[in-house]
Amino acid sequence: EGDPVTEFLQMIILAVVQGLTEFLPVSSSGHLVLTQHFLGARQGDVFFDIVLHVGTLGSVLVVYRKEISRLLRCDRPALMYILSLAVGTVPAVLVGLLAKDAIEALFHSPFFAAGGLLATALVLFSTRLSRDNDLRLPEPWEPRPVPARKALLIGVAQAFAIMPGISRSGSTIAASLWAGLPRAEAARFSFLLSIPAIGGALVLQLLGGEAQGRSDLPLLIAAAVAAFAVGLVAIRLTALAVVQSHFWKFGFYCVVAGLAAFLIIGLGG
Repeated sequence: EGDPVTEFLQMIILAVVQGLTEFLPVSSSGHLVLTQHFLGARQGDVFFDIVLHVGTLGSVLVVYRKEISRLLRCDRPALMYILSLAVGTVPAVLVGLLAKDAIEALFHSPFFAAGGLLATALVLFSTRLSRDNDLRLPEPWEPRPVPARKALLIGVAQAFAIMPGISRSGSTIAASLWAGLPRAEAARFSFLLSIPAIGGALVLQLLGGEAQGRSDLPLLIAAAVAAFAVGLVAIRLTALAVVQSHFWKFGFYCVVAGLAAFLIIGLGG
């Protein structure tokens, strides 16, 4: 057992990294692989990953509570929108089930995660060239279903983001913008699409992990709260960046982070 203070600090650092990078378009998987590599911490701790996912899932549910409440009315527009989300979820489910072992192997490679960050940068930069649709949607929000082929395209982008270093929010928002969704709706659809994605990861981890008999429960709760709180800020910041056309600028960060990671790994870090 390590020093409790060090362990607590490592858990909080990882929780903050997860909360920020799950929703900022800079890849949570890439940052967690790299952070765990450099800290030498929490690699393979499935239950800790579950706790972080609970925190980040909570932040989406809180930020988009009005939209979720509207969808739960289950009238025709709501059901059609839910169907769009379902279509967008299918590719990631298929890739996750069919290539699970191959993908898990990549999570042990900080080198691959660093390369993924550079790929994410290209995706983000590409949105500068996308058709600019800044249509103002009426308030309160009403569900307008995304056409099936567009939802599928966004879903394929999400499936690519299963690989470490490729940002889920970055890929899905970029695909939404390229598909011509209004900016505010591109962010909204991406974050609502994260609910089945994060929820699915949670279920898979619960089925495959051992949750009982943890002595570090207070630390885990603190980590979940940290991921939740930071996630709230990250979602709002990303949505604002999309609406104000600053989204592509996150690509500069991904270039710097990816190159820095390559350099440190190359120097034996």
